[in-house]
Amino acid sequence: MKNGIKSPAMAVAAAFVLSGCGLLDVDNPNALVEESIKLEAASNGVANGSLNRLSSAVSSIWEGYLVTSDELFWIGSRDAWAQLDQGFISNPENEFTDAAFPSLGTGVWMAQNAVDILTEHVGNNPGVASFGKDLARAQLFNGIILMVTGEVQEDMTLSNKQVDGAPIGETGMIVFFDRAITNLDAAVTSFTALGETTLATRARAVRARAHMSRAIWSRVHPNATVGGALAWPAAVTDANAVLASVGGSDWKYNLTYTATIGSCSMCGNVNSRKENQIDQSLVTLSSANNVTGIAINDPVSGVADLAFTSLLRQWKGGGAITAAGDQYSPLTIVSERLLRLIVAEDALAGMNVAAFEAQIDAIRDLDSEVAFNSGGAGMPTDLAMLQHTRRVNTFMMGLRLADMYRWGLTDPTWAPTSDAVLRPGSMLPITIVEIRANCHLNGQTCPTG
Repeated sequence: MKNGIKSPAMAVAAAFVLSGCGLLDVDNPNALVEESIKLEAASNGVANGSLNRLSSAVSSIWEGYLVTSDELFWIGSRDAWAQLDQGFISNPENEFTDAAFPSLGTGVWMAQNAVDILTEHVGNNPGVASFGKDLARAQLFNGIILMVTGEVQEDMTLSNKQVDGAPIGETGMIVFFDRAITNLDAAVTSFTALGETTLATRARAVRARAHMSRAIWSRVHPNATVGGALAWPAAVTDANAVLASVGGSDWKYNLTYTATIGSCSMCGNVNSRKENQIDQSLVTLSSANNVTGIAINDPVSGVADLAFTSLLRQWKGGGAITAAGDQYSPLTIVSERLLRLIVAEDALAGMNVAAFEAQIDAIRDLDSEVAFNSGGAGMPTDLAMLQHTRRVNTFMMGLRLADMYRWGLTDPTWAPTSDAVLRPGSMLPITIVEIRANCHLNGQTCPTG
């Protein structure tokens, strides 16, 4: 998206007339211009601004993706959500994915801008640790937003202010993972050199997810190929390194939301407005569409799944699963649970059943679940156990739709003529707000020079 608005000529003329009368000739001490954020004194604020924009983008863009999957379903009055719930994900004029796209574009632009600004500060101030830390944080945040974009978007433009960017193209979207990993490489190296252990752990854990999602992307695009477990050695290396320090603690790296920082738009839509709700394959609902209990059972114990119950409590703000919840629920980017799933799936792909079972049981231990006995009487197959464990332990992490595609799973609400059915692997499109504004997409001639 472009960080600027092309004002109609009449509005510009009116502003000129008013300014000629001196009415706008004032010095506002609260005015913030772009040059202000390039000042060295603003370096920490630039990194924080990137985090704020990516948090807003994730909370906006994940909702349409998850409504299309079987994690959320439409219960409200707006038909555009119904279209997504029925699997029609590729419509560029869907009002809700169209409303989310500018937030994603802003997040992507701000993340790269922060890296560029802070790279210059580090170059001008070699050896100053505070600038190095701010740059590494910006690289971490850039890695996250690039990774999420690659996970949920069918295509994307990289416009810069009022310079229109050409669409990347579906087959080119893998570059988002490569760029994410490059940024995360730099963040891990810098945090480690600075002795910032906690931040290095976060960056390395995110890099594990990025490597994992890159492999999943390759199976899902251009058309989903249904298969079993995937091997991803680079993801396993990072996952094991992080697990060595956080294993057993139910560690999570969350995006947080507050009245000061900003709200999670998806959280508000589900918990407060109730345009969408958690899918009935996961929860039971009252006649008023309020959560009353857990619908998904653990395949080993046969009772309500404890892992899903735990993550549902987080979604509800840490209270009871029947709580109303609010617009400030945290969103998890990576967790010990996901890291163990990465190691487990890689082990299963390599037919190392013992290692697979060890990781599944380590996840189950976090909720004091009974152990999984691979191959035991009445037990699910290893692949079915992987699929279930991944579903309940990655709840609301923006991963479910790709998992459905790669394992040939469908949502009963998908229409036979929908994108999700006819072209498995379909993701969110470039939407009409960008199409109309972008000369590469709207049929107009792009300016030269």
